[in-house]
Amino acid sequence: MFGLVSSLGVWTWWIVGVALLALEVFAPGNVFVWFGIAAILTGILAIFVELPWQTELLVFVVLAVVLAVAGRRYFARESKKGEQPHLNERAARLIGQSFVLAEPIVDGKGKLRIDDTNWRVTGPDLPSGTRVRITGNDGAVLSVGTAEG
Repeated sequence: MFGLVSSLGVWTWWIVGVALLALEVFAPGNVFVWFGIAAILTGILAIFVELPWQTELLVFVVLAVVLAVAGRRYFARESKKGEQPHLNERAARLIGQSFVLAEPIVDGKGKLRIDDTNWRVTGPDLPSGTRVRITGNDGAVLSVGTAEG
């Protein structure tokens, strides 16, 4: 093994770098790319400067750590509010919409049918057929009030 590495010389770093970059394709995670770039940079340095293998290895480790940390920080995705901030929160998406009660609200509790789903609702006592507006939610329980107009 060491015979192969010593016979390849500085090209070992280039081969390791390309192998690490290829590994990133098969195991994406934005980590191996930085190790691959560090190996290639170490290979470039080894072409121009005669260094013992221990120093080359140290240069590779330092470059790999610095590039991985800097790359993760620079390319980290910011959590931005999307066009649909309540995409996976169906109850929150319903806030502000109006519906007609299919069943009355008695003692502050009732049910509302929206599309093919029955929702538990809380609000003032109202007869069935009343148009209500969803004002909030507590988990899967919707809060309703009478709709204007």
